[in-house]
Amino acid sequence: MVTVLVRIYDIGSLVAFLGMMGCIMIEVFSRNIIHMPTTWAEEASRFFCVWTVFLGSAGAWYRGSHIVIHVLRSRLAGRAKLFLQIIVEILTAIFLVSVWFGGLLIMKINYPVKTTALEISITYFYLGLFLGVTGIIVFHFNAMGETIRQLKGSFASSGEKG
Repeated sequence: MVTVLVRIYDIGSLVAFLGMMGCIMIEVFSRNIIHMPTTWAEEASRFFCVWTVFLGSAGAWYRGSHIVIHVLRSRLAGRAKLFLQIIVEILTAIFLVSVWFGGLLIMKINYPVKTTALEISITYFYLGLFLGVTGIIVFHFNAMGETIRQLKGSFASSGEKG
């Protein structure tokens, strides 16, 4: 199930990237070749850029491709490492859920505001953030469940109850 969701996010970010590149090519052609700049291509390319970044971020989160500093974690082993990892994952989950609710709030507040050229609600820009963070949360809680299973396994293998 999770791999299907990652695939959807990857395809979504690819489609958004292609949309962004298409809009940029249209704008370059219309501005520099036929000398009739468009009013919508620049705004549409920014829209697609936002969606590319946040949908792509969800896939990168699943793969562990974001920049991470492992100085302390690399010096620990066993249960201490797992305890540190679960603490960091809990704090990260709190942050991600806060961003998720913030995204909902900003979408609600900005719904009546329209973009200049496309005349669509600004909410559609923030929808990319919301969907991207939703995917990150799903993938994060999936990884957090695995860490909890490893922690329980470390207690079971040492003969302790946990």
